[in-house]
Amino acid sequence: MGIEFSFIVIDDSELDCFVTQKFLERTNKSLIIKTFQHAQHALEIIQKDFNENNSVPTIIFLDLQMPFMNGFKFVEEFEKFSPEIQKNYKIIILTILSSSTNPIDIHRILTYGAVNSIVEKPLTKEKLVLLLNQVRADI
Repeated sequence: MGIEFSFIVIDDSELDCFVTQKFLERTNKSLIIKTFQHAQHALEIIQKDFNENNSVPTIIFLDLQMPFMNGFKFVEEFEKFSPEIQKNYKIIILTILSSSTNPIDIHRILTYGAVNSIVEKPLTKEKLVLLLNQVRADI
């Protein structure tokens, strides 16, 4: 059986990247998972990888609050890519939803066409199953 999805985790927290990667690996050892602490590096790899191989849909777990390039700026830059590149990716905002989270930010990120949904940290098996079912239905 081939790989159904690959994953990109973009989070400025090395610990959050590690935890999400390990969680995904525990669900399936043969997954392709790339992690980035800098969103700009992820954009560069997305463009490069598309030119090399774009056969496996990729789910991007994106943190909103990061230095240098936050989640909003990442999505704005991602949406400049050609539709051929964009269609192979599903952006999922993986963030901490708390009383300190600005509801305006949550509403605003969902206005971007490239953003599929928001999942609250930490990622759990139940959340991942629901998410993967949603992504399968969208493909």
